[in-house]
Amino acid sequence: MHLTNYLFFLALTLSTTLAHPEKLTAEKAKAEAHLVGRGTNRCAAAIEKRKADFLAKRTSRLEARHFENQVAKHGSGKVVKHKDSLHYTTIQNNTCVLAPDTVWGPYGVDGEIVRHDLREEQGGIDFYLDIGVIDIETCEPLKGTALTIWNCNATGSYSSFTGIDPDTSELLDGWTKRKDGTTDNETFLRGIQVTDENGVVEFLTKFPGYYITRTTHIHVTAQTDIKNGTSYSSSAVQHIGQLFFEEELLNRVYSASPYKEHLSTLNRTTNSEDSLFSDASSDGYSAVISVSQLTKRLADGLVGYITIGVNTSADGLAITGGGVNPQGYLPTVSVDSAVRAEATHVDQADGYHKF
Repeated sequence: MHLTNYLFFLALTLSTTLAHPEKLTAEKAKAEAHLVGRGTNRCAAAIEKRKADFLAKRTSRLEARHFENQVAKHGSGKVVKHKDSLHYTTIQNNTCVLAPDTVWGPYGVDGEIVRHDLREEQGGIDFYLDIGVIDIETCEPLKGTALTIWNCNATGSYSSFTGIDPDTSELLDGWTKRKDGTTDNETFLRGIQVTDENGVVEFLTKFPGYYITRTTHIHVTAQTDIKNGTSYSSSAVQHIGQLFFEEELLNRVYSASPYKEHLSTLNRTTNSEDSLFSDASSDGYSAVISVSQLTKRLADGLVGYITIGVNTSADGLAITGGGVNPQGYLPTVSVDSAVRAEATHVDQADGYHKF
């Protein structure tokens, strides 16, 4: 499989009261165009070299992991190791200035688990997501930056908010909110990783589903100074973004179970119909993840890569107020110690380590 690769410098500058779904007004779109400059490709060459080195190492590691998984499932006498290369085109984007302000969405929480494997017991296709982070002022990789991601499951529900119907257009319909602002104790498909010396993290999640009026996406935040911890209330957030996928890939994924079952209850919003996607991808920007199959079989998993630029000198983004979400604050979740221990155990059992 070969999909187009993009360098991602996502820039959405808005501060608006969010309902379900997230909305971007014409006024905010105009403000974004005014605030975000176009670069001169000064970072692209450095990032391309780093990306090529990283992808070569990642290809070998993922092939070895897939081989080990097949041995575990089928026995050593029945395994044929595939050597499918991960192919990526050169960076097409020359943007290198980022406005840091963007949209949280209604499903963000504070207090995520630091972990690599976010899957828990969720169904769907495994998705390895590698994210490279650079300082847009120096074009250098950002070591020690905390990235938090969260995405919905195959049927469109987010953990901590499974009490919200993903097929309902009004966020508050049927929502029995708890004191902390969530509906449940679920933690699936959420987590935090800290970038290594190359400015890279890897998450293992499930390929996301979709919910009403939004195209498929993954949320991401970046905190460049976490000496006081990864809580949003302790360490400022310099970047909030949403990551997207090519339509061709979405059509293939959603023809498979368990994703295809959701199509019987809710028509999917495409990228072209989603205002946030359109604005994230305008003026030379692209928030589209470059994705390849792990093997020739889609069901064996997908691997994605994207680079995000962060303005380390920017003021921290607001985590309270009407522009954050419909509640006006990010719920702080209290994850049971046993759940955190299990998350760590899964990572260790899977042989995960930083590289």
